[in-house]
Amino acid sequence: MGIKVLDCTLRDGAYVVDSFFGAKTIEKIIYNLGCANVDIIECGWLKKSGFNLDSVLFSSTDELKDYFSLKKTKFALMFDYGKFDFDELVNNSGIVDIIRVAFHKDSLEKIFFSVEQLNSKGYKVFLQPSNIIEYNEKELNRLCHLANSSGCEAVYIVDSYGSMFPEDLNRIMPVFESEVDAGISIGFHSHNNIQLSFGLTIQFINYMQKRNIILDSSLCGLGRGAGNTKTELLLEYLNRQGKKYNTDYIWQVIESDLCSLYKNYNWEYTPQRGLSGIKGLHPGN
Repeated sequence: MGIKVLDCTLRDGAYVVDSFFGAKTIEKIIYNLGCANVDIIECGWLKKSGFNLDSVLFSSTDELKDYFSLKKTKFALMFDYGKFDFDELVNNSGIVDIIRVAFHKDSLEKIFFSVEQLNSKGYKVFLQPSNIIEYNEKELNRLCHLANSSGCEAVYIVDSYGSMFPEDLNRIMPVFESEVDAGISIGFHSHNNIQLSFGLTIQFINYMQKRNIILDSSLCGLGRGAGNTKTELLLEYLNRQGKKYNTDYIWQVIESDLCSLYKNYNWEYTPQRGLSGIKGLHPGN
């Protein structure tokens, strides 16, 4: 089994700060995550928008060129299927390695042409099926089989609304483990509305002992709703399992930049967010 960590602070955290982290904070987060040996840094969103150095919304992968000198690991961007014209996407110039395609279940049969086009432009593609808890077994099998034939690099189990309990993950994981081809990595992305994100991530690690897996997390759990699995805790846990992440850099950037965000924004547990998770409702911001 190979484990990779994808930090999504700048992408999922964009919901919390309305995409405006500020250029210096973006630079520091990218630099410190790279120095910590985090495997993949998701730098933001692909959206049709005017470029602003203080924002993590990009209309072209080449707009990350200002951060290329900081690059010590792989860069990723995400777009929502149907909300970005990837026909206009430039060919991979070596700045962004991975494009993540988020899509809803009703687009399942449509997205695989996108994978082919993105691959032809030189990008590796991660498939992000939103709110996978709503898929039944037949639909899960269909998703896995389509992923196998798509040319994607990874396909994810995504708990978009922070609604997942251990028994839900136990229902979904065996299908992915048995039906997704061995050459495709299986990812896990969860939200913490019912305070189970970190525990579910560990459950996922323990189950997928024979697979290459990708674990999503963010600094201080910064993300939509009650946030995500916390990068700092996940890396410390993985180091106890024999990994070699340099977490000093993680704690440094938390102290210098993330703690200040706590004063101005809230992404922690609230009863309203907990109830939205229990009810399977969109968590909002």
